[in-house]
Amino acid sequence: MLNEGLAQELQQFQKQHLTRKRYVIQEREGKHLRIDDQQCISFCSSDYLNLACDDRIKKAFITGVEKYGVGSGSAALISGYYQANQDAEIAFADFMQRERALLFNSGYHANLAVMTCFANRHKTVLADKYCHASILDGVQLSRAKLIRFNHNVISHAAECCEISSPDLIVTESVFSMEGDVSPIKSLVELAKQQRAMLIVDDAHSLGVLGDGGRGITEVSEVASRDIDCLISPLGKAFAGQGAFVTGSDNVIEALLQFARSYRYTTAMPPAMSVAIQETMKIIQTETFRRKRLQQLITYFIKAAEERNLTLINKVPTPIQAILIGSNQQTMAIQQACLQRGFFISAIRPPTVPDNTARLRISLMSSHTELEIDALLDSIKSAYEQN
Repeated sequence: MLNEGLAQELQQFQKQHLTRKRYVIQEREGKHLRIDDQQCISFCSSDYLNLACDDRIKKAFITGVEKYGVGSGSAALISGYYQANQDAEIAFADFMQRERALLFNSGYHANLAVMTCFANRHKTVLADKYCHASILDGVQLSRAKLIRFNHNVISHAAECCEISSPDLIVTESVFSMEGDVSPIKSLVELAKQQRAMLIVDDAHSLGVLGDGGRGITEVSEVASRDIDCLISPLGKAFAGQGAFVTGSDNVIEALLQFARSYRYTTAMPPAMSVAIQETMKIIQTETFRRKRLQQLITYFIKAAEERNLTLINKVPTPIQAILIGSNQQTMAIQQACLQRGFFISAIRPPTVPDNTARLRISLMSSHTELEIDALLDSIKSAYEQN
């Protein structure tokens, strides 16, 4: 009976053009990929600063493996916490101008930890409607009451507070499927009024926004301490793995002591912490990467408008989403672009609301204007044919 039910569910998923597929990357060198023995240019990687294949970072990782081995061998609270992990936490807290940092295995682990540590069945969480699935899963695990305000609408968030005063307010900095930026300054004021803890997932802002690459805390015109808990995943501009959570000494100590997704998992490989420290140095010193990326973002928005492609937002972030609507048409355009040598993301429900399927374009500092033009021409041509 179970298999029959699953078969029906999968069949229905397929009929709605919602089935996901894993593409096997045979080789990678920066933006260049080989998929099914075909060379293509990736426009769907979050390696915004083109650092994942940087020789200096690869060398740092290898050095870490030679010194510490491959895996950590244990949970951090047993014997999996190495000097490299501690050094990375101290360096990142200093980089972000925050009191203390704690390293998690992934952004998902970090969000689960934060939500289950600071929320419980006696508390209320107010979250942006478009918050990441890991945040919502964390709230569900915490058994807290969840109230979701309309995406980036501060007036609605304030109305929600009048109905039920929140203990925690949660948002992303740059939203992963929209590319727009949260009104952090207004949320800081609201959190202060409500005496609520403000939690921000900074995955797609870290390394990209701000002159120093410190993300939302650098560009939002608020004091760093005004964001009580900042989650900084390292798989995007930092081109690595894991996530730091930064905050006051008490916030981090509470996570260390009480967060189950920190306590009950094998710790991050120390070699990754060695690589992360090298990445941190590059992000701080090679500011040309951010400047070039911003130039390409501006160019992309203008070029998309010239081709009458519908951008969901026109915000200067590396995530640019082109609205298609139909799941089937979105998939057809993605496949057409792949055949022409461009690898892009087809985003469909339940990741985004019904009837808002889209092509999610992720820009890298190594892309060129000619490549952007060729990609957009391919999308426009495929859109008209499908």
